[in-house]
Amino acid sequence: MASVKLFRVFGIDVRIHYSLFLILLILVWIFYIQEFPYGFRGRDYGLELSIIASVSLFISVFLHELGHSLVSKKFGYNVREIILFIFGGVAVLERQPKGMKELAVSITGPAVSFAIAAIFYFLSFSDSQPLADFSAVFFRINAIIALFNLIPAFPLDGGRVLRGFLSRYVPPDRATSIATETGKAMAIFMAVFGLFYNLWLTIIAVFIYLGASEEEKMSRLENLLGKLKAEDIMTSEIKTVSPDMTVGEFMKIAFRAKHLGYPVVEDGELVGMITIHDVAGKPESVAIRELMSRELVTVNPDTPAMEVFRLMNETGIGRIPVIDNDRLVGIITKTDLVRLMQIQEVLRIGR
Repeated sequence: MASVKLFRVFGIDVRIHYSLFLILLILVWIFYIQEFPYGFRGRDYGLELSIIASVSLFISVFLHELGHSLVSKKFGYNVREIILFIFGGVAVLERQPKGMKELAVSITGPAVSFAIAAIFYFLSFSDSQPLADFSAVFFRINAIIALFNLIPAFPLDGGRVLRGFLSRYVPPDRATSIATETGKAMAIFMAVFGLFYNLWLTIIAVFIYLGASEEEKMSRLENLLGKLKAEDIMTSEIKTVSPDMTVGEFMKIAFRAKHLGYPVVEDGELVGMITIHDVAGKPESVAIRELMSRELVTVNPDTPAMEVFRLMNETGIGRIPVIDNDRLVGIITKTDLVRLMQIQEVLRIGR
């Protein structure tokens, strides 16, 4: 996700996506033309209040996500970053909480939004007219954010609250299935309703439906990989190349083996990775050593398979070597994971 780092708090990087600059301008315009108490049309200092409200809204979203993050850290789940973007914000966790922990983490965000709404509700009675006007609008917006997030539909907090609650009574995969199907049903209802009353609802409904579908896929993947380790899914028969090999020699091997990338091994030690893309357009006499990537991301045989999947997603790397006692013992590619998912789907349909 293309973003820029703002600052770091409680060991968590806070970043903003470039789309945020666009949505801020749109929010200023919406606040400026919207009738009070959902905007500042006709109010004194209307433009100034619209600008402050737009910026403050994303501060509120940040605090909402920070609430999720701090509770996650309390439960022992590492939070790498918070990203603010066009749809709001997201806290990026290395692992998703399960069961009642997921319920506690999920409910924290809306609770923070309700707390912000309560503070500005009392400030709306201020003797200062600009502060009172701002607070009257801002407490309503935060209350709406809190209530909207409690809709029991993925990827909203309410969907995770529902799954966390259901996990007390049914297996995790069943809890996810119920929560995602509920989310999809609500999204379809919102989409139809929005076609007649407000197209924004239809747009939001599409976002919710896609989020629910993605959550369902991730849940299936976690169920598939949850009990597996890198050694269970790696390819042990590895085709390697030498760093002294030329591009011409490498291309001959690549055409025969039909792989896109290869580990580069020297004196029994992994020293790099080389792909077809690295050598494309290069003279045939150039040595692989000059083109290979030396920044290696590796795992060991005991690394959980789900962690390998996350590494691939986060780094964009298509193949990860498996190292045991400084020795290359296997390799895992995205193709391996896709095939596992296809096998699972066939077996699931066949049952």
